[in-house]
Amino acid sequence: MANEIDDDAPMFASGDQDYDSAAGHDPFDENVERMQAEARKKFPRMFAPKPEMLWIREAGYYIENAAESGTIARLFGPFWLLNETAILFAPPGVGKSLLATQIAESLARGVPLAPFGDHVGPAEPPLRVLYLDFELDRWQFTQRYTVIGEDGVECRDAYQFSPGLLRAEMFWDGNIIDGYEDYTDMLFEDIADRLSEHEADVLIVDNVTFLTRGSTANAITAFRLMDRLRELKRISPVSILLVAHTPKRPRPGPLTENDLQGSIDLAKVADSVFALSRSRVSPDLRYLKQVKCRSGRIEHGADNVAVYRVAKFDLAKSLQPDASTRADNFLGFDFLEFGDELEHVELPYRPPSPARRGKRPGRNLVLTAKTLAASGMSSAKIAERLNVGKATANRYVRS
Repeated sequence: MANEIDDDAPMFASGDQDYDSAAGHDPFDENVERMQAEARKKFPRMFAPKPEMLWIREAGYYIENAAESGTIARLFGPFWLLNETAILFAPPGVGKSLLATQIAESLARGVPLAPFGDHVGPAEPPLRVLYLDFELDRWQFTQRYTVIGEDGVECRDAYQFSPGLLRAEMFWDGNIIDGYEDYTDMLFEDIADRLSEHEADVLIVDNVTFLTRGSTANAITAFRLMDRLRELKRISPVSILLVAHTPKRPRPGPLTENDLQGSIDLAKVADSVFALSRSRVSPDLRYLKQVKCRSGRIEHGADNVAVYRVAKFDLAKSLQPDASTRADNFLGFDFLEFGDELEHVELPYRPPSPARRGKRPGRNLVLTAKTLAASGMSSAKIAERLNVGKATANRYVRS
């Protein structure tokens, strides 16, 4: 019959399945999970693990540990030590890139530059150097390290760079890849990959302003930049040299870390800083002095600057004894002597007074100049003592 009930058919099958699916379900737990999710979103710090950022040991531990590793090796005399982040800065056109390239080549050869041949500490074997050249194109680079023909075009007798020196040029289409914060984020990612790919020990950046699209005059930008460099060193142990400019100076005088272009914050976080400047003695002379040194005392301050002549010379003679090419094909720094910065720094211009203009010097001034010169005093010191220009002091001495 149509109204008869089938004893074998499951009664309330649908309802039973609903009850079965709800077995073990607790609405209270669901509310707790939802509340926790909302709390995590509003107060993430409450649910985050405690940060562990400090490595703490007794003070003596660090000294014992450092002593076991020995003296820190020098990359460029006392100016730049192994594993340091150093800054080389100078006014435009003085030769920062020339010096940085010469340092890079000496490290790749494992031969120290003069006058730092007598090592203080362990000698470094040849290193792998990655030089980021954001300043020169390849034609300009070629002209510096070849002999230029009389026509001014032909380049011959190229300097034979070490295969351990790698040079990089910027190649970027201007687009920010999805997932990267900005230009700096992309560039540092690429630098880290290239350091690892080429197993580089040293990174030289010429110059630091190309590492960011922001202004290094901004303290936040400067600190972010140095933080990225520190992060780079954590990823791979690398010694870093940053080349930087000085802004247009309002007056002549000795260079200090305050002259570093953009922000002194860059100098604050660097391990060492050294400055390069022109010498007033001759157009082809430069002097180099230490401005900051965290690893010890300053050896080449204002009273003991290193003086160089900028010219094309045969660098292979000192760095490549077995070089097949012998020629003045390397535009760089040829060491001359150590001296006092005051003998080389540009002095403020002082026009001659009307009373002295066009008049012959008094006999006493000439005798004084000759006496001071005989005692070994430099022309610069004599000029300062007599309150005259250096050329005038030279004339007094020779008269």
